[in-house]
Amino acid sequence: MGSFAAPVDLPEQLRPFAQAGLALLFVPGGLAAEDLARTTTAAPSAGLTIATVRGDMEQSAPAEASPPVNAAAETLAPEIWPEPWRALYARVRITPRVIITYASLADDMAGNADPARRRLLQNMLAYLAWPPGTTLFWPISFPTDAAPGQLFATDIFAAGVAHFHIRHIVCLGAHPAERARTLYPQGGQTPPVLVHAAPEPGELVTLLPHELHKALEHIKSIKLP
Repeated sequence: MGSFAAPVDLPEQLRPFAQAGLALLFVPGGLAAEDLARTTTAAPSAGLTIATVRGDMEQSAPAEASPPVNAAAETLAPEIWPEPWRALYARVRITPRVIITYASLADDMAGNADPARRRLLQNMLAYLAWPPGTTLFWPISFPTDAAPGQLFATDIFAAGVAHFHIRHIVCLGAHPAERARTLYPQGGQTPPVLVHAAPEPGELVTLLPHELHKALEHIKSIKLP
């Protein structure tokens, strides 16, 4: 128990609250400066904590950094990444800033790329006109008929995002975008990992050049770090 004389140190208007056993008091308008100065030292001995809540939220405490999306993914070193991720990692010479993914990317990287889709991606990069090395094509799923073992494709995907400190993920297709948003809920990360959705390659490949540019203009407007 605290000292029986502790309430004497409180401002007169707060003593009834302490005597009633109140431990936490929210004052919406905030205390006057002189009262706040006195209660800062008096409250601990009296067992009364003063917490002010201001309507304009100017005194809000800074948000704490969110925990890793997947703690297991943080421990997956590049040396243990399976193919095709390991081969892609070995080719990186400039740290990428944007990851691009789509549902059939792992199959394309395994040597089964469709020529029309390859041309589409080349045209897409030409339109974006980002500096060389900005983008990394990074699968979010295993190749067809692959034996994943004990690893999940999304864990390896997230490990790459963490390793390269990626802040922007471009998903071609609704399904990859949904999976990426599950890993990185929008607005829930500090610093944020932003997921940008665009039509799938099978749809983009049918577009005329001006239609393709229209479909990708929101991707081109990404503010790169």
